[in-house]
Amino acid sequence: MNKVIVTVTYLLLFSIGLFSSLAASTPYGSEPLSGDTELLIVGKNQAYQSIQSAIDDSSKALQTVIFIEDGIYNERIFITRNKIALVGQSAKNTIIKTSVLRSTWRETHPSDWGAATVNINASDVTLVNLSIINEYGLVTGDHEHQFAVRGFELSDRIITHNCNIITGGADTLSLWNKHGQYYHSHCYFEGHVDFVCPRGTALIENSTFYNQKQAATIWHDGELDPNYKLVVSDSKFDGIPGFWLARHHYDAQFYLLNSTFSKNMADKPIFRKRYNNKNKERANLYGQRYFFENNTSDNDYPWLESNFRTSDVLTEEHPTLASWVFNNKWQPKQSLESLSDYLKQHLKSHEFDKFKVNQ
Repeated sequence: MNKVIVTVTYLLLFSIGLFSSLAASTPYGSEPLSGDTELLIVGKNQAYQSIQSAIDDSSKALQTVIFIEDGIYNERIFITRNKIALVGQSAKNTIIKTSVLRSTWRETHPSDWGAATVNINASDVTLVNLSIINEYGLVTGDHEHQFAVRGFELSDRIITHNCNIITGGADTLSLWNKHGQYYHSHCYFEGHVDFVCPRGTALIENSTFYNQKQAATIWHDGELDPNYKLVVSDSKFDGIPGFWLARHHYDAQFYLLNSTFSKNMADKPIFRKRYNNKNKERANLYGQRYFFENNTSDNDYPWLESNFRTSDVLTEEHPTLASWVFNNKWQPKQSLESLSDYLKQHLKSHEFDKFKVNQ
C-alpha cells in the first residue's frame, strides 16, 4: 500500500464516531475551565480566518479555547502562550498543513523554530480533532527530517487527542523538552524513522502508528531521570514490510502494553543506536529497559514476550495507568473531560466531533 493510499485510508477511519460526551473535571492538572476562559472561533466567515490570528489575539483570558471550523489551513502555527486548546470541527476535515524540510529551514534560520507545521514553546497546550500535516516528503519524495509538531524547551503538558499527525519523513511528532510530559490518545501517526520521538515522559493510548520505512517507529530520550518513560498502551503498529519497532540514542525506557503488531514488523528488538565515533556516544546509565505486557502479534518473536505486570505498579497511590506514568503530577484525561464539557456548554451553534476519554 503506498503512502498516499495509507494516509487517505486512515484519515477516513479517524473521521468515524470516536467521540461522545463526558463530565467536567480538572483541566491542565489544576484549575477548571471557568469564567476566565475565552472562546474564539476560526473559519471562513468568522472574525478570525486564520488560526494564527486567533492565537495572537488570545491574551485576554487566563485560558483560551480556539474552535476551528472545517477547512484546509495552509499555515505554520506558533504557540508561545500557556493554557490554550485548539479544537477542530472534525479530525478528517480540519486540516493544518505546510511544506518544509528541516535541513532547508536551518540553512537560513538559527533554530528549528518554524520548521514544523505546529511549533510549540508553551505549557498546557491541547490539540483535538485536527489533521496536522507536513507534506514536504509526501510531495517531493524526500524523507529526511520534517516535523508536523515540534515542541521546544518550554513545551510541557502537551495533549493530542483524535489527531492525524503525518509527514513524509522522519521526526513527525517531536516533543523535545527533556523534562516534558505528553499525552496522546486516539491519534494516527505516520512517518519515516523515529517519527514519534518524545523526550521526558509520554503516555500514548488507543492510537495507530504507520511506518513508511524499514526503520524505527518510536524513539525515546529519558536520560535526565531514571523515572522518565515512554508508555504505549492499547495501540496498533503497522507499516511497510520490514518496519522496526523502536530504538534510542540516549538512556530510554519503553513500555508496550496491550498492543497489536502487524505481520509486517521485522524481527528486530528495541535497541540502542551505537556509533563508530565514540565522541558521539551517550552514557547508558540505566541499562536496557524494554518492557512488554499482553501484546499480540502475527509473528512469534521471543522479544515480544511479557516481562512486566501493570498490576505491580497500579496501587492505591497510583490507581490508573496515567497516575503511575505521570506520578500524580498531571491529569491529562481530566483536562480533556473538562474541555469537552466546556465546548458542549459554549459551542451549541456548531456541530463537531464530540470526544471521549477512556478511563
